[in-house]
Amino acid sequence: MVRYGVEATELIRIRRSWRTFQEQPLTQDHTKNLTSFIEDLDPPPFGTGIRFELIDTGSTLKRFSGTYGVAKGARTFLAGAAHPGTRTEEDFGYLFEAILLRATELGLGTCWMGGTFNSGFFADRILRTADEIIPAVSPVGYPASARSVVDSLFAASAGSRRRKPGESLFFTERFGVPLDVENHPYRIPLEMVRLAPSASNRQPWRILATGDVFHFFVQRSLGYKALFREVDMQRIDLGIAMLHFELGSSELGLGGRWEEHDPALNDLPARTQYIVSWVPD
Repeated sequence: MVRYGVEATELIRIRRSWRTFQEQPLTQDHTKNLTSFIEDLDPPPFGTGIRFELIDTGSTLKRFSGTYGVAKGARTFLAGAAHPGTRTEEDFGYLFEAILLRATELGLGTCWMGGTFNSGFFADRILRTADEIIPAVSPVGYPASARSVVDSLFAASAGSRRRKPGESLFFTERFGVPLDVENHPYRIPLEMVRLAPSASNRQPWRILATGDVFHFFVQRSLGYKALFREVDMQRIDLGIAMLHFELGSSELGLGGRWEEHDPALNDLPARTQYIVSWVPD
């Protein structure tokens, strides 16, 4: 279980994607704190082995292009490498988001960058092997006093703070029947899922509650998977959603575990795929 010094739900609510940084390295204390947090992480839900590393570029990267925009002034980056597998992306999203929330707790700025960035620079520094992938990276640094013009444009165009309403994401017994989130014991964990970041803000997660079990699905955006050759970005999004749901549940004392418990529905919406289930203790 991932733990923080403050309520995780507060970190989820306050975290913002940040692409404009002060041109300075992380302090020793912040580097040590994040490194220790990474080393102490428990295995992710599906047990994938993933290596994470904080990379000091040695000099400021004036411009770093990636799927989600441009990081200006960043010197330190978080990168992770893993072997491709059936659940690699979910586990990567789960752990990477956990680290970014820790950075948020320390007052540091971060921004998910995945899919189309040139990974060669980071592959050399993380000593990536030939059969590993780097699903995403993030700048980690001290936010500048104001966003750059490019940062502001990307934030506005992505609509990153806009979220779909719960009735289009969470259902009960069958798809098409909205779950009454406001009066549900899991209202906070579900809200934490709704607030989760996602690639291009597509918010592909769908949750179906049957009895006391929550089934997580990905509803794919048409043509989106074909944009990325090595990495399934929307499965990374599901890993982020899983972490948020688990953190919200833990905060309420609602224990549970992740299991593959496919309800085997015959009437799934188009492009919808089962991922995993949360089974309460």
